[in-house]
Amino acid sequence: MAKPETKAILNKILQSNTFVNKEVLKGLLTFLYHHAIDGKALTEYQIAFEYFKRDNSFQPGDDTIVRVNIFKLRSLLEKYYEHEGCKDEVTFEIPKGSYTLRILSGKERHSTKSKKRSGLNIIGLLFIVSLLLNLGLLIRYNSNMFTEKNPVWNDYIKDGLPVNITLGNPYFFRATDTTNETIIARDITINSTDELGNADLPLLNSKESVVTEMDYPYFSTNNVMPLPDILGVFSKAGTEVRIQALSTLNSEEIKRNNEIFIANINSFGFVTKFLEQTSIRLKTNPRQIIIDKSDGKMVLSVPEYIQGYYTDYAFLVKLPGPNDNFLSLMGDFHASGIKGLSNYITNESSLGELKEVVKKEFGRFPTYFEMVVKVTSYNYVDFKTELIYFKPVE
Repeated sequence: MAKPETKAILNKILQSNTFVNKEVLKGLLTFLYHHAIDGKALTEYQIAFEYFKRDNSFQPGDDTIVRVNIFKLRSLLEKYYEHEGCKDEVTFEIPKGSYTLRILSGKERHSTKSKKRSGLNIIGLLFIVSLLLNLGLLIRYNSNMFTEKNPVWNDYIKDGLPVNITLGNPYFFRATDTTNETIIARDITINSTDELGNADLPLLNSKESVVTEMDYPYFSTNNVMPLPDILGVFSKAGTEVRIQALSTLNSEEIKRNNEIFIANINSFGFVTKFLEQTSIRLKTNPRQIIIDKSDGKMVLSVPEYIQGYYTDYAFLVKLPGPNDNFLSLMGDFHASGIKGLSNYITNESSLGELKEVVKKEFGRFPTYFEMVVKVTSYNYVDFKTELIYFKPVE
């Protein structure tokens, strides 16, 4: 097919609503297109080196960026041809198991679709029979129904990328004097090595003290309390989950995977930067979550020390990542807030209430959003969780 004609088709696809804001996949499609026009087949390594700019250390078993994005692009093209491109006379497709784009005429496309439809009918029939005969599969299907209906995590599950759960570890440092007596300290104003070097504390200014960063992470109760709820969702869906400390996270991992950050608000570190896309701001002294609403600021304060009954607040923000992946941030001050939040977004009853409230207000549950809950607590135990703020993130 003539190059000018197919170039116009490429531009039509790139400008479609289906591909809006999908910059990485647009670039990948253009890259595949030029190789297809030149009649060149592509390998996973070529795409990794030439398009994703990986170096010679690239290993497909460790870095799934090519396979995941080819899968996304293939799915997006199929979606485009189901709706906006249903009447197009030329089809771009990436056959399963291949990394090379095929450009098909209307006749070729019709022939391919007929073969697929015939095969799918047979497969579909066998699948139905298998389900009816295999009660175990039916039970497994039913157990996953709720997971698939979870509007908070469903995008993570469908996307196919591994999920990194990153725990924000409080920054501790070690101070040793000339007698080799060592103390381990934590100051909420010091959350990085740079801040440690610039800190103005009597202990650090002592000439007899040698102050060093801890070489292993500590985790607060805030980190671990929501893990059973969230891991349960992904475990039912069979999604690969990895857990690591924020102190060991690098920017490349944020680009490659779907990320969930869980931390005490005092330990968010550089991740706080992502909140600039939202209405939520954090203060550690005094301890506050500040929501910049259209009708003024909502200031949510919690005491520094707690005993008996108290109110904690927790937030969840879900944002688009740098490579069309997902980033979610969960935080609170006193552990019970984030436990109440994690239960609220995984419990079938409370999640149903959340969906109803959001759909009534906004018409649908948005992909990206920010929300804050109020959690009534007693000695770090959550008793009642209420949604007090929800807003889609455009």
